[in-house]
Amino acid sequence: MSARNPIQVVELRQPRCSLRFGVGACPATGTPKCYNTFGTCPTAATKAAFVADGRIRWRFVQNRPGSFWWGDFSDADDPATNGIPVASLQVSTAKAQANVAGVLDGKSPFGVHATCSVTMPDFVWSDHVGDFYLADRVDLPQRMFWACWTARNTFYGGMELLIYDGYEGDALADMRQRLYVLDNVSGPDAGGKVTLTGVSPLIEAESGLFPAAMDVKLVDDITASATTIRVATDREENLTDDYGIASYRGVVIGSEIILYSGYSEVTPGIYDIAVHQRGAKNTVAATAQRDARVQRIGWYENVPTWECGYDLLANHSPIGAAALASDWADEGDTYLPTFRSDTVITAPTKVGALIGEICQQGMFFIWWDEFQQQVRMQAVRPPLGPVTEIGIDAQIIAGSAVLRREPKSLLTRVFVYYDQRDPTKTEPSNYRVVNGRIETTNESRHAAGKPFTLEIKARWIKTNAHAEMLIARVLGRYRDVPRFLTIRVSGKDREITVGDVCDVTTRELIDSEGRFKSSRWQVISWDQIQQGEVYLLDMQTFDLVGRFGFWMADGSPDYTAATDEQKAMGAWWADDDGLMSTGEAGYQWQ
Repeated sequence: MSARNPIQVVELRQPRCSLRFGVGACPATGTPKCYNTFGTCPTAATKAAFVADGRIRWRFVQNRPGSFWWGDFSDADDPATNGIPVASLQVSTAKAQANVAGVLDGKSPFGVHATCSVTMPDFVWSDHVGDFYLADRVDLPQRMFWACWTARNTFYGGMELLIYDGYEGDALADMRQRLYVLDNVSGPDAGGKVTLTGVSPLIEAESGLFPAAMDVKLVDDITASATTIRVATDREENLTDDYGIASYRGVVIGSEIILYSGYSEVTPGIYDIAVHQRGAKNTVAATAQRDARVQRIGWYENVPTWECGYDLLANHSPIGAAALASDWADEGDTYLPTFRSDTVITAPTKVGALIGEICQQGMFFIWWDEFQQQVRMQAVRPPLGPVTEIGIDAQIIAGSAVLRREPKSLLTRVFVYYDQRDPTKTEPSNYRVVNGRIETTNESRHAAGKPFTLEIKARWIKTNAHAEMLIARVLGRYRDVPRFLTIRVSGKDREITVGDVCDVTTRELIDSEGRFKSSRWQVISWDQIQQGEVYLLDMQTFDLVGRFGFWMADGSPDYTAATDEQKAMGAWWADDDGLMSTGEAGYQWQ
């Protein structure tokens, strides 16, 4: 236990317009003057000129003895207040949960999003921070902070909540930080209480559409052999924007996909598209009438499946590339290089739904790392290096372990429909191949007693090897009733986080003879129970136990001449008895 008192700081990051005091070209005139928020822009003209490249960071701390001089006023367009003391400040969080392999019953392939709730009473505020025009205002009444804040901020776009966890005396930079997107501000209620709700930034991915919905129409009728197509659109970007990673851009008209190599402007808003291929991607060239809708397609042409997910989040969702962890490419190129997709999306589809498909079929999972403040990605793979050991005596807080089972998530049959024929159709018969596996033994009346089936229409899978690997990985995790373990650990083990693999020994895990049995688990969620002292880990059984091989470069040494590092990241053939020549365990295929 720490000798210092834990402390939490809540920071609300609020974007603001920086067009003020003659900087830029704000057209606002008259009174009352704005508060540099979108909600206080007085006219449509000022809203059109709004430039949210400034911000203010409001900081709140529980009212307690001492001063908290965390303010930063060096940049007038990005000030941060000192810790504003607030009575009854309360912070509660609900943990995120990763959905490894994307098949947990009743859960999105995205998993469960982290949330936070901050409550505090309203308080008197003089606007001495945050109002550039305070000196110009007259006859101001006594003002309450949140009553005014909610009146001035009718929208929450771009706002964030940052929760700092540390100890008295810490600098903010030394505290652990959790970032959320501001979702709602409710109140002040009759008692003056205000509640701020934050959600994981990953939830923003679910709001994007790929490809974007657009207003593009045919100007003239077209024949089934036309090589130039005239369209009308008030936004040229509808023709130039990239949707995916492919050799050509494309559109869908009716049920026909047309690829094009370029376009030319006829008159403003009217364009001629130069056709590269009619009836592309197994569709049929057809006539179409004037005013028919023209919709861009999304196309990933022979692209690693994980990279499709990266592109969707980076370029087609509000999350953006800056929020994606820098090791996506290393993880994908190391563990997922052979899983590639040739996939066409013909209708505007929620990015969240597509990412869910990709995670499941590409055999990786993603989650929002609240502390790194990034979207992390990890392949469904064996752990690297030594595995953390968690035991009864040293790590697990006494009486905290809870073992539960989820029979509804059991799977005994997995079928994968893959190699899609026509991207404009979705029925199972539109897939060239179906592959599957049945765990007959587990369906007997003495076991599960009935089939538990998962059918995957896998538009991101093209090869049998990819489908077989997906089936094996899913059944490896779910052929037995999935088990989940919740434990509490002390602050010294708080570095254990989502994605980590641990060997756990606890009284709840025993063999058939009642002996303690160490088993392997993967952390799927993390939560703070007592600030700075007690942390909760949710874990799921982990089936990749053993020694797993990796592809090696040409010219690599024989096993006996290899270094320990090469042995850990390589693979050699074992003898017929499954052992290496040294008697060590042989390698397994991942």
